[in-house]
Amino acid sequence: MYGMTTTTTSREFIRNFARLKKVAANGSEIIVRDRKGGTFVFRAKGPASSLGEQLADMQGALGSGIPIKSLRGFGRNRP
Repeated sequence: MYGMTTTTTSREFIRNFARLKKVAANGSEIIVRDRKGGTFVFRAKGPASSLGEQLADMQGALGSGIPIKSLRGFGRNRP
């Protein structure tokens, strides 16, 4: 999917902006078409952030003091 072009409508672009922003950050180009037939190109200027940086953003910037949940101890063979 990297380096590919994605075509979408302006309404879908607004609805899915967060997802399409990540697609553009990973090197793809997004072509947005409006009702009158005009086309716009959406692409990121700089290089994409690494997967670790993206996961850190999803986790949050501030430490809350509460440990992150894990699935350790769940399942059939738990200690």
